[in-house]
Amino acid sequence: MGDFEPTRRAVLPLLGLPLLAPAGAQAFEEAAGWADQRDARGASVRRELEKAVGTKLVLLGTGAGPVAGRARQMASSLIVRGAKAHIVDCGLGVTDLFMRTGVPFRAVESIFLTHHHPDHNIEYGPFLLLGWLRGLPRQLAAYGPPPLAQMTTDYVRAMAGTTAMWARDFHLADFSAPQVHEIPASGVVLHTRDLTVRAVAVDHPPVDLALAYRFDFPDRSIVFSGDTRASDNLTALAAGADILVHEAIHLPGIERQAREQVAGGLAMTPADFVQHIARAHTPIGDVGKIAQRAGVGTLVLSHIYPDDVAAEVWRDEAAKVFKGDIIVASDLTIV
Repeated sequence: MGDFEPTRRAVLPLLGLPLLAPAGAQAFEEAAGWADQRDARGASVRRELEKAVGTKLVLLGTGAGPVAGRARQMASSLIVRGAKAHIVDCGLGVTDLFMRTGVPFRAVESIFLTHHHPDHNIEYGPFLLLGWLRGLPRQLAAYGPPPLAQMTTDYVRAMAGTTAMWARDFHLADFSAPQVHEIPASGVVLHTRDLTVRAVAVDHPPVDLALAYRFDFPDRSIVFSGDTRASDNLTALAAGADILVHEAIHLPGIERQAREQVAGGLAMTPADFVQHIARAHTPIGDVGKIAQRAGVGTLVLSHIYPDDVAAEVWRDEAAKVFKGDIIVASDLTIV
């Protein structure tokens, strides 16, 4: 092909496929643009990780809620230290975004799920299966609230017909469940020579148990809020951390979006829509307060909603209280 490399937008006409209707064409153009951005960001992350020293954090998916077809994929993160990697949450898109980082599946030692909402766990099973085909270690460990063990067993059983055929035809080891560690309460969940992971329960009603995690490496400490409203447990967990990855909501943006969605046919009142979100998540102003009280070095905003609020709005609101560094993450942001 020489130097010619067709873009996604050029492919359909070359294949003789019909043109899209105006609305469809706009959606296709947006999706193609997002994919091109992910390609560029993925290449940048690969270059950064190739020369990385110490522990690096990659925000894979930074969107909020179980809605597909947006610029931000659902929640997932990657921690890389040397030849070892850890995944936090497995929302839709985690496998594709992970592949873009260039980190091999064989490097993944553990997966941590914060809670069992689909924008955090829907691609847990597929990540295991697709990773199995690409060298995911058999000693992989998975951590999360109950019923993680049952979920894992059910997925392995559901895919057994296909995976048995592939194992036979391609001479692979059987597809099997990882070592599952259910976390019923707060405490230390993993301790090795160079990593300690602690979990605490946070407030994400009506979920029975949602978790935040703290990863302490020799050179860096990273805390993930998961989904939560303002939580004293989380503030204590994050005390003195280098990085706090915290979810956030922007109430004026939610109120605007509620009016728009109800006007478009959503079968609820704007007040009910806002209350449903506001009672289980943390307004951006409160996120700044939590980060300041905890004394963290860097606040990373991820799982932000609505995702059409400008980055400077998120940053400015948090900076009213928090005096450290603030990063408004997008998919494939590396810290």
